[in-house]
This record gives sequence, C-alpha cells and structure tokens, in this order.
Amino acid sequence: MNFRKAAPALLLALVLMLTACGGGTKDATAASGTAAPTTAAPATSASGEAVTPQTTAALSFVQTMDLDAELVKTEHFSFTAGELLYLLSSISSSLSAYGVDVSVSLKEQAFPGAADRTWFDVVIEESLSYAEEQLLYCEAALERGYQIGQEDLDELKDMKSVAETNAAKVGWDVETYFQQMFGTNIRWKDLEGVFRKGFLSDKIRKELLATEFTAEELEQEYQSNLKKYSIVDYYAVNLGDGEAIPDEVVDAARAALGSASGTDVYRQAVQNFLLAVKAPADIEAAGGIGPYTDNYLKSAVRTGISYTESELYDWAFADGTKEGDILLIENEQTKAPYAYCLIRKPYKDTSVTVDVRHILFKTGTPYATAEEARAMADKIYGEWVEAGASEDRFIELCAQYSADGNAADGGIYTDVYPGQMVQTFNDWCFDEARKPGDHGIVDTDFGSHMMYFVQKNVSWETAVTNGLLTRDYEALMGAQEKKTPVTTDEELAKQINW
Repeated sequence: MNFRKAAPALLLALVLMLTACGGGTKDATAASGTAAPTTAAPATSASGEAVTPQTTAALSFVQTMDLDAELVKTEHFSFTAGELLYLLSSISSSLSAYGVDVSVSLKEQAFPGAADRTWFDVVIEESLSYAEEQLLYCEAALERGYQIGQEDLDELKDMKSVAETNAAKVGWDVETYFQQMFGTNIRWKDLEGVFRKGFLSDKIRKELLATEFTAEELEQEYQSNLKKYSIVDYYAVNLGDGEAIPDEVVDAARAALGSASGTDVYRQAVQNFLLAVKAPADIEAAGGIGPYTDNYLKSAVRTGISYTESELYDWAFADGTKEGDILLIENEQTKAPYAYCLIRKPYKDTSVTVDVRHILFKTGTPYATAEEARAMADKIYGEWVEAGASEDRFIELCAQYSADGNAADGGIYTDVYPGQMVQTFNDWCFDEARKPGDHGIVDTDFGSHMMYFVQKNVSWETAVTNGLLTRDYEALMGAQEKKTPVTTDEELAKQINW
C-alpha cells in the first residue's frame, strides 16, 4: 500500500457519488492528455425537459437476499449486503476498460488467465478485502476516540439534498434515483453506511499520514533494506523479437552473448541480430545499421527498476554482478533468449519529482476559445489570491471549476517527473526557484491551468517514507485484528446477483 501517494480508500466511491450528484457528465482531459472516467446522471435537454438516463447494467441483477444481512463484521461495525452492493457497483463501473461486458453478469465472464475464476470472484474478493480493512480502521478510530464530525454529517446531508433535487427533475423519489445510478436494490441507507465508515476510517489514515520521519530514520531504513529501496538500470532485448526468427540467427546471438560481458559486446551482438532480422529498407531509412542499433537500444533501456523476486533481479542485485554483465533467460514459449545487460548497479534514486495541484479551464468545453478560458482563469485566480490564496480554498475551487479528471481530488498530480506533462506545464513545475505555496496560471493546448505548487520530492525518500508507513499500517492492522477479529461470510456474499 502506497500511503503517501494513495488517495483515501473511499475515493472511487466519492468520485462516483459526487459526479452523479453533480447532475451531468464531465468531459475531462488531464494535462498529459489522458481522458478521465465519467458517470452519467439525470439531466435536462436543451429544451429544458427532463431526460431519463440509461439505467446501469446492474439494474437487471435483482437481489433476493436480505440486504441488511451483515456480511463482514467486527465488534462494533459491519458491512451489510446492501453496502457491499454499492462497493461492487463502484468497482464494476470501471471494468469496461478491461474488456468486460457490464451488461452481462460478472459470474458468466471468466477472468483472463484463470479458467476457474470469474470476474465476479475477483470483484467480490476485492470488495470484501476493502470492507475488512475499513472495519479495522473504524475499530482503531473508535479506540482512539475519533467520531464522525459535523462536517462529515453536513457533507452527507448535502449529497442527499442534491440527489433529491436531481431526482425531482425526472419525477423520481430519491430511492429510485440511487437505484438508477448504482443498481437495483441499492438504497440511500447503503450509500450512507459506506460513507459513514469511510469518513471514520479516513481519520486513522490521516493520522498515519501525519507521521514525520527524520532524515536519520529515512537513511537508517534505506541502509537496512538496500535491495528493497535501491534501483538498477539495464538493457532488455527479446532475441525472438515477436517474429519467426530463424534458429541459426537466435543460436548466433546466444553464442555471442552466452559467456560474454561488456556493453560493447552486447551492442555488437544486438546489431548483428538486427542486421539478420530487420528489413534493409528500414535500416537504410534510419541512416545505417549503427544509428538503427542505437535507436533500438534506446527503446530497450529499463531505468529505475526496483527489486522483485525473479531470476533477473536476483542477478541484477547480486553483489558479484558487474556493470556490463550479460544475462540470457530463455522464453518459455518461443525458447528464444531474452538478453539483458546491466547498465548501472543498484543505486539510490536521487531524482526529483513534484506534487502540484491545478484547475483546468478547458478550451472547447465549457469555454469556446482559449481567450474565454484564460479570462475565466484570470477571474477565479484573482478572487482566490485576494481571499488569501489558501490551498484549502484552491481544492474547493477545483471541485467547482476544473474540467480535469482529478477535480474531485483537489486537482492533485503526485510524483510528476520531468517531461511527463506538456511543455509549459512542465516548465512551470520544474522552475529551479519553485517552492511550496507558489501559484500562477499556465496556458496549454488544453486550456488555462490555475496552478498551486505543493512540494518537491526526492524519489528515494518517498519510497522509504512509504515503506515505513506501510510498516506502521501493517502493525496497526495486525494489532487491531487481534483485538477485534473480522468475521466474513464469503459464501453468503457470493449469493449476490451481479
């Protein structure tokens, strides 16, 4: 679990709920050009007449079980079948991106690579795991004296009020509205129950995130777990190359690399391989085999790779492995070797990333021209600066105005690395003089961005901080489960129709 960078566990549910209650679909594009997920909600047509949205696929999966049955329980808290339905709905809403037909029961769709498991098996396990974690968080919060605050209750009240207004536009009561949004049998009480536990559990998460580690603690943890936190760079070339490569070509490459070492030897063997398998016209177009090989190897570089248990990483992180050493690992299917060459032995990642918030005033929608988008950005920016330029107010404005997909999360981009964003956005973020609390307006092809700089991060420190937070989380969860064990009725949960 990546604590410093992870959104609250309830974020997906919040995004779905808040977008739905907003009364419309948002066409949002990140500065990097990635499209954001959207959620349909009751709206009105251009003539002002109410438009009934398409119902969710879940509407056809009618539940026959007791929705108030407690499927996951601890001493003081529980998740009911109805609440679990909402979790299922939240997770299932994103499955179409993985080729899942959400109009067909997940129980009828096999999970890729697992003949004995369905998509329902995977989603129900994920939902139950989430519920178990939330209940342990809630128990820990209760033990520390945390309670749901008035601000949380007001947020719930506002959600229901907006939903009631949207429902009235199409002649529904609020329960019909929630069923149309999230699926048959899902009730307001189920959503409210999920949110209440989410608000309470998030207080413990914030307590964990508030932990500060000294420079000495970070360095000690790093030195004690070098394999865990160090990274390596290497080349990786598939000598089968996804094509029907003649055996003699593969054998020649294997012979050249099998007992050799050195980046020069590696490059020459790769070049000979490319000469044998690539179209002469493509090589000529690149300016000859030398430039072609150089470009090919650039695409074969793997940088900043952390350790995972495998033959490759055991080799790369071994004390006796030297820079320039070569490793061949045979592909199980093609029997052709993958050829690896170590570029840089394990090292501390001192690269810098940044955390930044932005509000996108998007050209095209809702602002017809770049000038209109900039004018609105200038207006809101000026009002915000005059009011004190606080980060909390920036987050509120983001939810109100931003056309980007992270609007519900305060417009935050974390661990942004140089070159990740479009040029003007990138240049503003990585200005050498940039410091926490800086703000301004940046124009890109997407529109005008109201910017707020949160902080710079040193990559190894971020990794170690997250490692220590994970340690504390696991200790908290382990101790809490001993005090308040979790009971889960998996068989009953699998009777849910989805």
